[in-house]
Amino acid sequence: MLWSWLQRRPLLAYLAYRTLALTWAFAPFQVYYLQRRGLSVADVFDLNVVFCVAAVAFEVPTGMGADRYGRRVAMSAGGFVMSLACLLFIFGHSFSTFAAANVLCALAMSLSSGADSAYLYDHLAAQRQVSLYPRWEGWSTAAKGVGNLVAVLVGALVYQYVHPTAVFVLTAFTTAVAGVIALSLPERATAHEGHVADHLRRAFHTLRTNGRLASVVAFGAIAFVLLRLSLFADQPHLEAHLHGTWLQHTVLTMGLLAAAKEVGTALVAGSVGSLFARVRSRTIAVTLGVGLTAAYLLMGEAHGTLCIVLMVLLASAFGVFSPLMRALMNRLIEGPRDRATLLSVEGMGRRLLFAATSPLFGRAVEASSLHATFSGTAWVAALAFALLGAFAWLAFRAPAASATSPAPRSSQPAVASLAR
Repeated sequence: MLWSWLQRRPLLAYLAYRTLALTWAFAPFQVYYLQRRGLSVADVFDLNVVFCVAAVAFEVPTGMGADRYGRRVAMSAGGFVMSLACLLFIFGHSFSTFAAANVLCALAMSLSSGADSAYLYDHLAAQRQVSLYPRWEGWSTAAKGVGNLVAVLVGALVYQYVHPTAVFVLTAFTTAVAGVIALSLPERATAHEGHVADHLRRAFHTLRTNGRLASVVAFGAIAFVLLRLSLFADQPHLEAHLHGTWLQHTVLTMGLLAAAKEVGTALVAGSVGSLFARVRSRTIAVTLGVGLTAAYLLMGEAHGTLCIVLMVLLASAFGVFSPLMRALMNRLIEGPRDRATLLSVEGMGRRLLFAATSPLFGRAVEASSLHATFSGTAWVAALAFALLGAFAWLAFRAPAASATSPAPRSSQPAVASLAR
């Protein structure tokens, strides 16, 4: 009965999938867990590098697979692969085992990254409701935030009062349920056009010839790095500014901080549809870039409670960033043939830049201070955004280049409504 109910309501099933697919309840406590299993801080950092490299390696092949064999197949596989990764975390006691677990985590994330957005956009396009895409993308990001909120709150209690491995059992269960839900989503038959490599060849050709799309990809990479690097400051800030009983319950404190971030992300993402209806997407992108740079400057000078507030605000910016990037990318990609591949190329670009900059950020913190590193990063980001702004201004003034196959005639008015 539940299965047929989900099949009759694909958009609600999609929201349920997004709520559960990336509810990694262990994420805020992973460092503590790995140290408990005998790994050093250097080992934990090396595992992050393993994850980044694996994510970059998997991003485009999984996107091509989603284009060729179906979005829901990739989305479902991502949930089940994450469950396998949790088993390795539960039974692992060596660096190599945890490295394999991180590789599976990267594969699970890559399988759903791009495929879920491509599924939503193509489903709405088939229903001639593509103008509603920003609203549904915002709601799905909010659903993900709600799922993560519940996961980190329950995870903190489970880790502290039940057993550390229980957070991985919880994650394995929720992601497996997400994998089952994905199989209920209706999807049109996928056309197998040419070889798998053709998807990648067309995607990179599109980026070379479409300056608008290339500028959006570059913007996403810079903004993503700023959003992700700020997460590295959580534990040092907490240790520097929290005292007394709070430091005796660091796991619960991290859980509460993660919950506050998810609340902010969900609230912002839930209202992003109405924001897109009132404000031009380019204006939102410029405001986001300026806001991120200003936040880093403030993080370089702020102390105490203001640091915690800025940490929550930076995390909440994901509620705008994710729907904005997916709306801009999907608007500029014409036709479904290589949509997931191009979205995966964008994801690969942002993770490549993050993998290159995160070691530099960490070494800068060790060589100077966290505050000085944030200030220096802000000025570098300001220069990067300025150069990108000049390139984007020229690209958007030039005639639009076609991205992949032409869009169906019936969807053109709706797509045009997103071009503001």
